[in-house]
Amino acid sequence: MATVIMCSFRSNNDDAEFDVLIGHLQDIVLEDSFVELQESFLSRHCEEFDEDEENKLIYMDIFNEYINTLEQHIDARLSELNTSYSMTRLLKLIKDREDEIDVELFEMLGSLADFVLFKETMLNYKQNKDTCELPGLVVTSLAHFPNSC
Repeated sequence: MATVIMCSFRSNNDDAEFDVLIGHLQDIVLEDSFVELQESFLSRHCEEFDEDEENKLIYMDIFNEYINTLEQHIDARLSELNTSYSMTRLLKLIKDREDEIDVELFEMLGSLADFVLFKETMLNYKQNKDTCELPGLVVTSLAHFPNSC
């Protein structure tokens, strides 16, 4: 009696594609160029931010520029690392498998679209830029920055 093993090529292909793209994404956010891009952006714009509860209109312009800058960098690097890469496909894979993504990576990606965390990051960077380097700027959630060195 023959045993029939059924498997889905599409599922295995999706698994492999997901693993490759998420692996590349993890590598990208750990690269010096990504960290330097973030730190350079924070350094250029942190002086615009203050502790006032009321947000200035310029904050949203800076926040949108930040999101676009990081997205463009990630998009360009993923295209270099994977010629079949598509942002639409990546977003679908992330949406369908968000429970399979490393927690720190998922939090970091989610924090990129969180204005409150962005403002906190700017204020923390401004406060600490002359006294110390912020550890874990990219790898950990933006909500976890230390208040002092």
